[in-house]
Amino acid sequence: MRKILYLVCSMLVMMACSKENKDLKVVVCVPVYGQSLALGEEAVLLTDIWCLYDDSNGRILSEGLGSSFGYYEDQGIKQMVKRLIKYSNRLNENSSYAMAKALTEQLGKDTAVCIFAGGRGGTDISRLVKGSNPYNIFLGNIRKSYEKAQERGIKFYVPAICWMQGESDMFDYTHVDYKKLLKQFAIDINNDIKAITRQKEEVKIVTYQSCCLTRCWKFDPLQYNCYEATIPQAQMELAREKGLFAAGTPVYPFSFVDERIHLDGKSQQETGRRHAFVVLDIIRKGNSSAGLYPTHIAAHDSIITVKFNRGLLAIDTTTVNTAKNLGFSVITPDGRDITNKVYVTPDSIVITCNAPTKACSIRYGINGTKQKTGGKAGPRGNIKAADGKRDYWCFMFAEKVE
Repeated sequence: MRKILYLVCSMLVMMACSKENKDLKVVVCVPVYGQSLALGEEAVLLTDIWCLYDDSNGRILSEGLGSSFGYYEDQGIKQMVKRLIKYSNRLNENSSYAMAKALTEQLGKDTAVCIFAGGRGGTDISRLVKGSNPYNIFLGNIRKSYEKAQERGIKFYVPAICWMQGESDMFDYTHVDYKKLLKQFAIDINNDIKAITRQKEEVKIVTYQSCCLTRCWKFDPLQYNCYEATIPQAQMELAREKGLFAAGTPVYPFSFVDERIHLDGKSQQETGRRHAFVVLDIIRKGNSSAGLYPTHIAAHDSIITVKFNRGLLAIDTTTVNTAKNLGFSVITPDGRDITNKVYVTPDSIVITCNAPTKACSIRYGINGTKQKTGGKAGPRGNIKAADGKRDYWCFMFAEKVE
């Protein structure tokens, strides 16, 4: 019965297939991988995915270089059937749609963008790395896409993967070495993808930043060793260290469904557009200098100066509601916030404190109203930078003062 159903579905797919673009010479594959935010859970669909392929003249492709999108929580026949009947439930917006649109506007007419979402909702990092079922399915979709490109005589490679995961490791207090696991994931996925595509280009991991700290039941912004902050800190550190990573965007300025866990449809699109700029840098230059994060912290008695990787720092209290001390806090080992005033200069932040800062933890965005997420009341800050073409929200961080 299963074989018959598969045959019927395959015939229907062939009947519904859109016309191939015969002018394509290159396919860049940029999938998104992670947990529910990667899959677009709860985000209302805003993109007309039924016309995505045709409207792009066959330059936006799904896994297997197909023309059907969505239902990424399913695989195989179940996914195929839902796409054919345009099943209305669990049809969500995810960041890859807006990212693909932005990329095709910038890339040549002979270049297509292959997108899909992989991973599994409610899953910690240890169950998404090499050897896990989601990882194997994800690789399988890349292999299927590569093989189809080979059949059509088109160059195929994966310049980047967008990483959207970290919430479950916060909520479930897994206490894993998140940075080590994510770094190993980058190494493994590079090796495995290169073995499939034979590409020389490295596969960069464009990392966003998890921000749902206040949804965690143990969260206390005054706790000196704040476990919840270690997840966004690890993501920021990997982006800062470059290597196989590039800075995507923090998502705390954006809107979340009911101010809870999942980005809404517009925020998924904004994430996708911002990640497209990073991916475009990677395609053209091999890496990206995007992002805003601290590069040096100097402390003298009760004054801390934070230097950043770029200048033109600015305060934004319109997009994001004003946070106490613009989102900065200086926490002592005994759990006191000694922040007095925060001063913003073009290339640094100067913080005056009510006591000596030695051994303190300086933080940005480690705050917020309990159970709230997003730019209104969640963990947030008001610092951004602009280079004339783009703006960059500062990554959340928690660094120890020497």
